Amino acid sequence: MTTEAPESVDTNNPQLLDDDEFEALEELLTSDVVPEDCMNLEMLDGFLAAVLASPVQIAAEDWLPAVWSAHGDEVSFGSGSQMQRAIQLVRRYYNELATTLGEPEGWEPFCYASSEGDSLEIGEEWIEGFAQGLELWPEDWEAGVPDDAAQAVRHALDALMAPWADEASVQVDDSTRMQWLELAVSNLGAIVRQWRKLDLGSLELLSVDGPSIPTPSGVGRNDPCPCGSGKKYKKCCGAPE
Repeated sequence: MTTEAPESVDTNNPQLLDDDEFEALEELLTSDVVPEDCMNLEMLDGFLAAVLASPVQIAAEDWLPAVWSAHGDEVSFGSGSQMQRAIQLVRRYYNELATTLGEPEGWEPFCYASSEGDSLEIGEEWIEGFAQGLELWPEDWEAGVPDDAAQAVRHALDALMAPWADEASVQVDDSTRMQWLELAVSNLGAIVRQWRKLDLGSLELLSVDGPSIPTPSGVGRNDPCPCGSGKKYKKCCGAPE
């Protein structure tokens, strides 16, 4: 497969990954460093788009483990330094999307271009990641939201998901699928604008400074590692080099 990287108009945004970081992230997500069922970059992009579109910020420790594996504590990483680099870049990518999602021409979905012999179609993994991210929204997300705003958000989500849910979608061409991804941009922008009108969905960027993710005091050796790997602290950031 070939790849199509998202473009951003605001090149002065300090949260944007540079070309080397973007390529490093893409490679790490499909390397032996991460678990075998780790999300690739296309799925991660869709997953984070849904996480960031939530009306309340979803804590990193609640979404990061799902990036590495669908099997919770059964994750297995490679070398510690490379694992930390992967975690840093995922957190950096979160910050990039957090500052571009919903901005005019500020974000485009990342997807792999299809080629002959591929079993997956354009955008198929992106929408799968998006659906997984939606599962992390609070079950009562509509509580406290005005009816008209909640209805507008539901409508935008339905419009975004509907084309992909059609069983006949496997028969459409690549250009149609690209139109569905453009529709996703439009509907996600509508959702983000709804939250901003209500002063909801405000986000704090994640810390990515230093050679490793800072570990707060009081974390027990058998507690989940604060870096979000899904492993126990003693087997992750708290493990001897």
